[in-house]
Order: sequence, then structure tokens, then C-alpha cells
Amino acid sequence: MNTGTDAVVPAMMVTITLDGRSYRPDLSAPIDISIPLDFHGDQPNAFHLPAATASAAEGGGFVGDTRRGGSCNCETVVLNPHGNGTHTECIGHVTDRRLAVALLLRDVFVPAMLVSVTPERPYPSEDGGAVGDDLAVTAGALDAALRSVDGVGDGFLRGLVIRTLPNGDGKKSASYSGRNPPYITPAAMLRIRELGVEHLLLDLPSADREDDGGRLGAHRIFWELSERASEAVPPYSSRTITEMIYVPDDVADGAYLLNLQIPPFLLDAAPSRPILFPLRLLQDA
Repeated sequence: MNTGTDAVVPAMMVTITLDGRSYRPDLSAPIDISIPLDFHGDQPNAFHLPAATASAAEGGGFVGDTRRGGSCNCETVVLNPHGNGTHTECIGHVTDRRLAVALLLRDVFVPAMLVSVTPERPYPSEDGGAVGDDLAVTAGALDAALRSVDGVGDGFLRGLVIRTLPNGDGKKSASYSGRNPPYITPAAMLRIRELGVEHLLLDLPSADREDDGGRLGAHRIFWELSERASEAVPPYSSRTITEMIYVPDDVADGAYLLNLQIPPFLLDAAPSRPILFPLRLLQDA
């Protein structure tokens, strides 16, 4: 019943307990770290894949564009998740079996850590396998970034969000093809797996080098697959890698509650919308 006055809607209060401490996520302050995909304007792109497009559906006298006399807007979308913006992928990205991210991703809310890392050039000797003057996120740089986040327990490393520096907003429309952008070294990915990370989020177009001869070594390390393995053994890993995110500079490093949203596409990867919720420490549990 409409009383003619502004209704007071009670705020939804959620508390999570982790590492012996209680936190309250601020569900009223979501931080969307996906890149909006503009089908008719600038958009990020990688691996020489065609740009994502949207066009009015037509047929049988119908046109899906009200500006052209249609009764409604109805567009046909063409995109490749791996090259057209923020996307989340699963182990099916590198296996013969067509495993779907929508079936393997079961986590709705994930404790997550955001860290800022400066890619290094070239690899330090501890990482090995330097490739020319490549910029890469190394194990040493990652560990240093994690040490700089005070007062956060390892339980928040179920999700790891890596923001690379420098962090220009050009990432939201960058054309990465043929530019050999930074990536994750094998030693750094091994470290990520050892930390227990289940959901890795990167503002890079790929965890691996743009042209690595098809090895996808970092992906395979994360999913515990041998080099060039074409099949996984059940139960299949539910770990995910999300690429081409963008985390604004005013979002501080630290602990968050991650909501990783994807459509129910039965593919190895799908466009995604990861959202971070700030956390407030309440008390020791």
C-alpha cells in the first residue's frame, strides 16, 4: 500500500567471520571492477580478435531499432570473451573436454585481497626463463605487495585481485594485440597456487605471454596441468582466472568481499562482472 510517504527500507546487514575476526561488508558501496563493453565505441581488445559488435536484428519486416521505425530495440551481439573485455575462464580453456565456467564456478561470495604490483623487466634470476625485455609480474614483486597489506589474514587469499602499475585508465580501451603486454611468470603463478588462491583476477589481457608458442604455462600451473596436457582428471578444478579488469586508483589495497558474476554460458569462458565490497572490522570473534 502506498501511504504517500517515503518508505524506510531497512539496510541488509551481513557479517562474515574469517581468521578469528568478524567483518561487515558494505553492500551499499559496490565497486565494479569490470570494464564496460561499448559495442559502438572504444573497447579493449586482445589477440587480434575482431571487436565486439551489436546490430539491429532484422527479418520478416521486423527491424530491432526504434530509430528506424521498429517497435522495440533488439540487437544481435557478436563477441569473443577472451579478447573483448572482462571475462572469467575455467580449466576448460586448455582441455579437450568442453568444460563450462558456469558449471564449475560455484562460489557466490569470496573473501579476496587486492594488491598493486609493478611488473619487472627483465625477470629476476629467481624466476628464470627471461624472455628479452618482457615486463612481468614476478614472485618477488607479488610477495612484496602482499607484505605491504597489513592486518589481513591469509583467509582472504581465496581470491586475489592484482592491479598492475602504472594504472592509467587507458586500460579500459587498450588494444593489446601485437604489443606483448605484461603477464604472470611461472614462478609467480606457482606462488599464487601455493597461497591457496581459487579465483585470480588480473588487469592484464592474459596470465601468459601473448605469444608463448601455445604453452599457456601460467594457466596450466594454476590448474595443475602438465605442459600441453589436453585432458584433466575429474574432479575438475573449480579455480577461475578473470582477465581484463580495471581497478580505479582510489580503491585501496586490502581485504574485500568479492562477488564474481557471470552469465550461464556453457563455454570455457564468459563475460563477467566482478564486484568488490569494502569490509569493516567489527571485533575479534
